[in-house]
Amino acid sequence: MKHSVFAVEICMRFDPNTRLFATLRALLAAHPMGENLQQKWEWYRRVAGELLSASSAFERGCWDYYDDEAQAQGAYRDYASTVVTEDGARKAPSGDDPYRNEPRYMTFTMAFLLVNEAPTDRAIRQICNVPESRYWLRDTFRQFLSSIASGILNFANVKSDVAYMIPRDAGWGLTQQDLMQPNFHYLRPLV
Repeated sequence: MKHSVFAVEICMRFDPNTRLFATLRALLAAHPMGENLQQKWEWYRRVAGELLSASSAFERGCWDYYDDEAQAQGAYRDYASTVVTEDGARKAPSGDDPYRNEPRYMTFTMAFLLVNEAPTDRAIRQICNVPESRYWLRDTFRQFLSSIASGILNFANVKSDVAYMIPRDAGWGLTQQDLMQPNFHYLRPLV
């Protein structure tokens, strides 16, 4: 069986006192183990809806779609390994220095290993067929999230999935300096 991968990562300003952070954190903590396909779809629908509600705040992002087996497996492995390796995470809290007033950032990532040429893969391929001039537009990311929220993912065609947020805890927001590190080089400014 061959595979494809589809992934979306979004970076935005982080305020631990917002509804968005609290809701996404609660959704991640309540992600049901051994859920059925309908529950999984519902969970991602809710996550995508929450992110869509904050889409005007998206500052950076990245998305990938590969239908080559080696690229798909490698990219998915990279996304999934972040969950267990602390790759990309800060080594110490960033705190909140009111004198410097430096903004903090958060990322939210979703990645899906798809059965290649299944209906879900073909539908994802179609929405990822955007002109290069539109790759890094907020509207493109809105389109991806809207598609997820509307049910484009049939989890019978998804072999594996992963979702995570950086930071998990309030005092660990990413700084501008963090985003300049090599492990975040792929996050492009969005317009």
